[in-house]
Amino acid sequence: MMNCQKCDTTIEDDSRFCRHCGKEIHQSADEATPLEMFKAAASIKDAPEKAKDVYSNPKCEKQVWEGRPAWRSYYGAWALWALLSAAVLGAAYKWKSSGSLAVNLAWLFTLGSCVALFVREALFVLGLRYRLTTQRLFVHRGIITRVTDQMELMRVDDVRLRQGVVDRLVNTGDVEIMGTDETDETVMLRSVSAPAEIAEALRLHVRGVRDKRTLMVEQI
Repeated sequence: MMNCQKCDTTIEDDSRFCRHCGKEIHQSADEATPLEMFKAAASIKDAPEKAKDVYSNPKCEKQVWEGRPAWRSYYGAWALWALLSAAVLGAAYKWKSSGSLAVNLAWLFTLGSCVALFVREALFVLGLRYRLTTQRLFVHRGIITRVTDQMELMRVDDVRLRQGVVDRLVNTGDVEIMGTDETDETVMLRSVSAPAEIAEALRLHVRGVRDKRTLMVEQI
């Protein structure tokens, strides 16, 4: 038995609230039961280990990021197409009258090049998909026929970021990943959005995997 801290009325030891005044009963560390102390200690002790399991236990592997090449990475190509089309149409209307063969050919060139550029961009964007987990990096290639390559983060040696002028304006770029994988020593994430953030995520999770000090034997 113990006394309520507010009304000083005798109440049961396992009471959470005083039945007389309704005040919540806060147990000190000395008053806590052994089971409650064990649960609290176990949760504190196991929390860091559970967090590290995502880097070593295949069953705890979690997805970190998934993406494709950015559609806006073709802004430079579309700008060049617009300038070239304007020049061709301008020259055709300047030297020939409307409805002439030259003007029709200029419009055919403009529309045909637009469709060709869009199809090329769609094949590039839809034909690549990247997925990063806490243990591996996946590269899926193809639209109808799919080929999937994967690299263990333990095998990553270095990460390099490549950005051109247009890439810096629209925040896209290539992330080059160099490793010791026998199949793909270098993996390129092409024209992805926010490449600096992806490179930093790769660095952090590679460090997380290596902090587990997992021994991997490449060749004997």
